[in-house]
Amino acid sequence: MWGPAVLFPSRRASPRPPAQIPHTPHDPAGPDARAPCDELLPAAAAGGAVTAHAHRSRWRRSRTLGSGTVVSLPFHHGGQRPLGARRTAGSIVSGDSPVDRPARAGGRDRTGMVDVDFRILGRPDVYHDGKCLDIGAPKQRVVLAALLLGTDQTLSADRLVESVWWHPPAAASANLRGYLAGLRRALRVPGERDSRLRTIRGGGYQLTVFPGELDLDRFQGLVDQGERALRAGRAAEAADRLERALQLWRGRALDGVACGPALQAKVTWLDERRLAVAEQWAQLQLDLGRPESVVTELRTLVAEHPLRERLWSYLMLALARSGRPGEALAAYADLRAVLAGELGTDPGPELRQLYQLILHGDDQALERDPAPIGAGRVDAGPARPPTGRVEPVAGPPRQLPAGADGFCGRTGELDRLFQLLSGAIGWGGPVVVAIDGLAGVGKSALAVAAARTCMDGFPDGQLYVDLQGASPGLQPLAPIEVLGRFLRTLGVRPVAVPDDEAEAAAMFRSLVAQRRVLVVLDDAASVAQVRPLLPAGPGCAALVTSRDVLLGLTEAVRVPLGVLSTEDAVDLLGHLIGPARVAEDPAAAQRIVALCGHLPLALRIAAARLVARPGLPIAALADRLEAAQHRLDELAVADLAVRASLELTHRGLAAQTRTAFRRLGLLRQREFPSWALAALLDVPLAPAERLLDDLVAANLVEPAGESRYRLHDLVRLYAQEQAAATEPAHARAAAIRRLVGAALALAERADARLSADFLGVSRHRLPRWSLPQVEAERLTAQPRDWFEREHAFLVAAVDDGLDLGATGLAGCLAASLTTFFQISNRFDDWRRVQTRALAAAQRAGDRRTALKLHRGLGELDTIQDRYADAIRHFEAARALSTAQEPEYEAAVTAGLGYLRRLRGEYGAALRHFGRARQLAAAHDNLNGLVYATSGIGVVHLERGQLAEAAAHFAECLRLSRQAGYLPGEAQALRCLGHVERASHAYDAAAAYLRAAQEISERLGDRLGAAHAGCWLGEMWVRQGRHAEARWLLARCLWVYRDYANAWGEAGTLWVLAVAQLAVGRPRAACRRAEQAVTVWRRIGSPYWLAIGLDTLAEAHEALGEGAPAERARHEAKELRDRLGGPLS
Repeated sequence: MWGPAVLFPSRRASPRPPAQIPHTPHDPAGPDARAPCDELLPAAAAGGAVTAHAHRSRWRRSRTLGSGTVVSLPFHHGGQRPLGARRTAGSIVSGDSPVDRPARAGGRDRTGMVDVDFRILGRPDVYHDGKCLDIGAPKQRVVLAALLLGTDQTLSADRLVESVWWHPPAAASANLRGYLAGLRRALRVPGERDSRLRTIRGGGYQLTVFPGELDLDRFQGLVDQGERALRAGRAAEAADRLERALQLWRGRALDGVACGPALQAKVTWLDERRLAVAEQWAQLQLDLGRPESVVTELRTLVAEHPLRERLWSYLMLALARSGRPGEALAAYADLRAVLAGELGTDPGPELRQLYQLILHGDDQALERDPAPIGAGRVDAGPARPPTGRVEPVAGPPRQLPAGADGFCGRTGELDRLFQLLSGAIGWGGPVVVAIDGLAGVGKSALAVAAARTCMDGFPDGQLYVDLQGASPGLQPLAPIEVLGRFLRTLGVRPVAVPDDEAEAAAMFRSLVAQRRVLVVLDDAASVAQVRPLLPAGPGCAALVTSRDVLLGLTEAVRVPLGVLSTEDAVDLLGHLIGPARVAEDPAAAQRIVALCGHLPLALRIAAARLVARPGLPIAALADRLEAAQHRLDELAVADLAVRASLELTHRGLAAQTRTAFRRLGLLRQREFPSWALAALLDVPLAPAERLLDDLVAANLVEPAGESRYRLHDLVRLYAQEQAAATEPAHARAAAIRRLVGAALALAERADARLSADFLGVSRHRLPRWSLPQVEAERLTAQPRDWFEREHAFLVAAVDDGLDLGATGLAGCLAASLTTFFQISNRFDDWRRVQTRALAAAQRAGDRRTALKLHRGLGELDTIQDRYADAIRHFEAARALSTAQEPEYEAAVTAGLGYLRRLRGEYGAALRHFGRARQLAAAHDNLNGLVYATSGIGVVHLERGQLAEAAAHFAECLRLSRQAGYLPGEAQALRCLGHVERASHAYDAAAAYLRAAQEISERLGDRLGAAHAGCWLGEMWVRQGRHAEARWLLARCLWVYRDYANAWGEAGTLWVLAVAQLAVGRPRAACRRAEQAVTVWRRIGSPYWLAIGLDTLAEAHEALGEGAPAERARHEAKELRDRLGGPLS
């Protein structure tokens, strides 16, 4: 007794640091005579001195002259002209000092240039000949400010939109064009031919500003002059220059202007810069014995910045030294009230100490300590070189920022960081730990939390700096600027801070060498930025965070940071919006967590939106996030935005890497193989993998196994946006077509290597993109493993191809997955993909592709015992077959032969199998030849013609072993086992079946192993090995049900009935036999239905139930008579 299981082994898938220009003969003023860079520069440390080195680069500007000529000239401080500069006809080739330009009469200065004054140190304005020009609408003033802060840069429309609006309206682009047109009219200065606002070819806008016309340039030039005087020991001159610089301010930066995120960061920096200069000026004036001169300015500043304690300390000291201690104490009371009301805290210890000194009238102490709150002392006296002396500070620095609100989870990472940082105490050198991860994943929060847990291990202080590696609107901080901050914090006088980076780094290392200091370097841009800032002492540690993997920082222990677990993400959401709100709808909370990709930044933004609308159900926000095309729009609030955060990382990529990232946005799957990018870019595998390494280093892509990678959901959405915005439609389509072609070429090769399909080699005769042969051979060397890794991606590639209209490529790819779908039990994917592809092929009139898909679906229906549907598919395929697809004609014909045999139509079955055998032999299709020959043998077997059956099976075994075709060998062994079984040679049958089972297990063919195991179980029953047999049969039944293989399930139930009869359990045998008969009756298998009825009759007889037994035997006889064979 045998069935389909006999035949089918597998019928079953801050700006950049300025350049250091050496002194040359063409630079008569020497290295100190350099004009300020007109780019916006990073903020000075709170209370830190204004350092000259931060803004000393020689600079060039394009000058729009009265004649329309554009020239590029170096300008220098102090009114120095470039060597050889002179006025020529029609053009001006030199001008006044940009720092200290005198007022001009008659609308033109002595060089003939129009007198224009651009102002941003206060309300943005433009003056011409002392008269304020009408700038127009408020938004035009914002655009003016953005252009002035980007002089000599071309600003794109997108950048200007970010400068004007936090949440741009739908008509933002149109509105911007109107504002620019208005500004262009307003900036048409009398006496000049063209407007100062120019549109640059290729896109973008630029404002022409001549030297000395922008108050920010004049401010910076005066500050630089003050710095040089201070280094030379000329304190009075330095104070004068700084005072003149401060007098240029007319209120807060961009006063009265509501700007967007790209501009707000620059506004913050400008205000911080002003305060740093004011504090240095105040310190100088106090050292020079001029306390009265600073009182008025300091009162103005504390009114504008009431929480800045250092300003209050200078004001109190100035009042006390001016003989006004009562007012100084009153100022302290004002500050205390402000802090209590705003922050619920008291002034710091340094201010409290100063208060006590004033309260007790300790004038001598006040004179000895003129620089409270850690400010460096500047000696006023004769010019002398800096001594490098370190001043004592009030206490060890404690610079760690407040921890993130609602820091949740990360227990494992915190424990590891604690162990690493704690090890610094006994380590031979400093410990360096580098945390890297995707934008918004919580690197900074983790670093601060870890640093706080380890504070006691670093009693000499904790230094912290935001390096601005990925800060909107800011350039990464230069190492020399950070070193200046650190050194001043550690007590080094501002005048003693070296200008040279190497010298400053050496001084920093020396200062901390004998201390236990923790340095937190947050948001690093590169290894070059970090390395000079690392401490050298054996008791020190550095904790670095970066979006990029800092590969060159070899001394660091890398801690890659992934997204939060579901539990931690839900906890974070609950902490931010309230646990009760999460408890009201936990399912919606889980949806939000999933749609935010477990990314802390996205969760905080979602929470902020919910907090702002306490009545909004969290399910409503989840519904809004469901729309993928708008998800990044929803994940933005105030200055937090997932899109903006990712954009900073994206902008930092090289051009080719950006292209690779955009092309990945075309993928349907978030997980993908490296060969997919090679196809999308039309390059070999090696360059594609190098680009993926770059994306991994930028934490935009994460490794996901051997040559596989993964995109975070939100990163994928951003990549999709970039692809849609920048890639032309034809380029996107060509990339997807190459991807589907590459998938087809690899799947076809792997399918041929599996060699499990009786179709033989799956040849698809159509052009497609493919990898070089060597690379394709390497990738598919283990075809089953390759299919297991890639199956989800391949299924998605079919859908991509169908969506594109590449029906032939996509349909052939779907057909190439048939064998894998069979052996891996992926029947749902099989039916969905091939059904959709077949419908597309029929709509397109693609007969050859439809043939292949009809054949695949016919196989699926056969496996799942839908015999009528299978016959319809095979007949449709035969009607479409052509001489160009002989393998498919043979496979379809053999499939019909199989189905006709199951239905007891032996004559038709022999004709179909004979035709299939002839086609397979004519085209050297070994798989098809073995299958058809075996099918003929099974017909003889079921007819009781054992000798003829054995001859055909022996031929199959010979052919399979000769070719190394293991699935065919396993099939032939099973069939020979059935011949021995029919002859009652149970030991020989068991040996054949066991050998077949072992081959199928080695191939990973669970269904083939079950086909052999089912009948091996029967042989064990015949041999009296009842317990082993029942255990084996239970395993086979589980496999058949897992594969939804009804025939195999019925066969196993029948063998179990035989087993129960053998041990004297007729009731259990009757139940199993009835189950088997029901299945065979449903699927229409008369041969096996008759055998099942015989066993059912035997069970009824054992129970003494004569009537049911007689009915079963009578039905079995009628079936045999109709089939016309012995059917034993």
